[in-house]
Amino acid sequence: MSRGRGKVRDSASHSGSHSASKSAMDPPRCSICGTQQQLLRCAKCKAVYYCSPAHQHLHWPDHRTECRLLTRQKLNSSNNNKQQQRQQIQQLQQAVASANLECSGAGANCSTAQMMTPAHQAQSWPAEVDNLLNLLGQPGSQEKAAAAETETGQRQQQHQHHHHNGEKSSSYQIGLADASFMGSGSERRYEDLCRNIISDMNQYGLSVVDDFLGMETGLKILNEVRSMYNAGAFQDGQVVTNQTPDAPAVRGDKIRGDKIKWVGGNEPGCSNVWYLTNQIDSVVYRVNTMKDNGILGNYHIRERTRAMVACYPGSGTHYVMHVDNPQKDGRVITAIYYLNINWDARESGGILRIRPTPGTTVADIEPKFDRLIFFWSDIRNPHEVQPAHRTRYAITVWYFDAKEREEALIRAKLENSKTNNLAAQAQAQQAEPDSTTTPPAAPASSASSLPVSMSTGTGALNANVSSNSCATSSEICT
Repeated sequence: MSRGRGKVRDSASHSGSHSASKSAMDPPRCSICGTQQQLLRCAKCKAVYYCSPAHQHLHWPDHRTECRLLTRQKLNSSNNNKQQQRQQIQQLQQAVASANLECSGAGANCSTAQMMTPAHQAQSWPAEVDNLLNLLGQPGSQEKAAAAETETGQRQQQHQHHHHNGEKSSSYQIGLADASFMGSGSERRYEDLCRNIISDMNQYGLSVVDDFLGMETGLKILNEVRSMYNAGAFQDGQVVTNQTPDAPAVRGDKIRGDKIKWVGGNEPGCSNVWYLTNQIDSVVYRVNTMKDNGILGNYHIRERTRAMVACYPGSGTHYVMHVDNPQKDGRVITAIYYLNINWDARESGGILRIRPTPGTTVADIEPKFDRLIFFWSDIRNPHEVQPAHRTRYAITVWYFDAKEREEALIRAKLENSKTNNLAAQAQAQQAEPDSTTTPPAAPASSASSLPVSMSTGTGALNANVSSNSCATSSEICT
């Protein structure tokens, strides 16, 4: 009996020693008896099977050496995979570094000054910019802005969601996590970063920050954005115009070709986008409250919009020259974070061109990975996104000045009340017509005839917003 068992064990041992070379198509069998029923796998090498612990113990003297060999091979394979992953990350880091503009000194970030180009060396200044600046000052523009603001404000009251600290669905408080910037041990970098931003905003009206969060965090954010885009969560960016009634219609994709999604940060799969916005909040709050902060000291910034995640899907998609806040809706700072690895504008285009006014320079900013930019949201910075020839990702948030925001909402309430009174009077006269009077004609639109390319400001409470132009009632129409 024991002799027979020994033969079986020898046979099983011979079979087990060649288990690694067996075809993957062979069904697993017990290494002692050959059965295929109720099998258990060796916990160490995960390559040999048994029908019971008793058969495993019986086979162990012969399997011991093979088990250790297979375990070592699997460990080496796992280490190789980890090494390959590290090499891939290093390659990505090298790609990002090589794509950065050449700067003086090894590893130096590109300064805002290096983005500036004398206007006479850039493309000619478009006449639409001058037209825009003139038309924005015409009477009636503020009244129209107020009407749009009221409608948006009413929608916000109907759609309040208290995510944290009483924030509304489209307005988030800042200054609550100022000390959390980049974790502990980053105070010196934090201080230097904020001082540079203050200096840039005073001198140029914009600021460029490279390597804001680092490769690892930037890749996590990029993966979240790609997942949202691949899931079909993006919609066409909204187009709103100030055209006269008899003006020819213009296709939206001729004005802007991006796809967008509004993100609060507490949605599933958006934790890294939420982290990004918190870090930007910390910087904006700090530069707004530091001493000797120049122009930034003129504002009281405690709120921002949701994050607008945008994708230009290549094929020449673009956004024509526009102003984010042409009608004093409250937004004072635009912040944009880019997620495009190894971007080369010579091949891929997609440059953000800002034309600070007044000024003699333009800023051509490439949407490079982990780059964050700030600029004034109002008529000081008309800007455009030039045609992009590969997929281009960006995340934008706008920050409100408390005083301007409050004044905009007050105007909105007054204009809304006036509009309601006129509508009531018109209805009353239609219900009881007077033979001696003529019902007043509907008030003519006070909309100014902005050039189409200039009437697409991305405005929360935008003067260009009509009653049904926003896809999401509580969000900014862009």
